[in-house]
Amino acid sequence: MRIVLVSLLLLLPLAACGDSASENDAAKAAAVFYDISLSERTGGVPVGDFRTRLRGSISPMLDSLIAQAGEAERRHAVRTGNSEPPYLQGDVFSSLFEGATAYEIGKCEADDATVTCDVLLVHDAPEQPVQWTDRVVLVAADGRWAVDDIVYGGDWDFAPKGTLQQLLRGVIALEE
Repeated sequence: MRIVLVSLLLLLPLAACGDSASENDAAKAAAVFYDISLSERTGGVPVGDFRTRLRGSISPMLDSLIAQAGEAERRHAVRTGNSEPPYLQGDVFSSLFEGATAYEIGKCEADDATVTCDVLLVHDAPEQPVQWTDRVVLVAADGRWAVDDIVYGGDWDFAPKGTLQQLLRGVIALEE
C-alpha cells in the first residue's frame, strides 16, 4: 500500500503538467520549424534540400501535400514550357509574400488531437516593418509534435486567406 501511495505522489506532478507540457513541447517543435523556414529565403513550394530539412518538423500529411504540390508545379512548367510563372510564389509559410524575418511563438492551446500556437511574425523592412499573427497547428506524429498546417492571419490586401493545406490542395487540383 505504501509503495502505491508513494508512486501516486510521484506521478501527481506529472499528471498536472499534462496539457502544458504538450503545449511546451509543441511550441518548441514550432520554433524548430520556423527556424528552418526563416533560414531559407526562397518562395513557392519547397523543393530539394529545403524540403528535406523541413521533413523533421512537419507532419507526414503536410509533407505529402508539399510533394504533390511540387509535382503539380512541375507538370505546370512542362505543360506551359516554362512560359507561365509557378502557381505559388513568395513565402507559403506566412501571410506575407516576402516572408518573415523574425518570429515569436505565443500562446498555445491543446485539444484532443492538436496544439495550435499563435505566432507573432515580423518582416523587418527598413521602409515599413510589418507585424502580424498567424497560427500554427501541430499534431503528434511518430512520437513528436509536427507542424501540420498554418492558418494565415494577415489582414491586408493580397494576404493569403485560409490555411497552408488549403493553398497546397488548390495547386494540386489545378493540375489533376
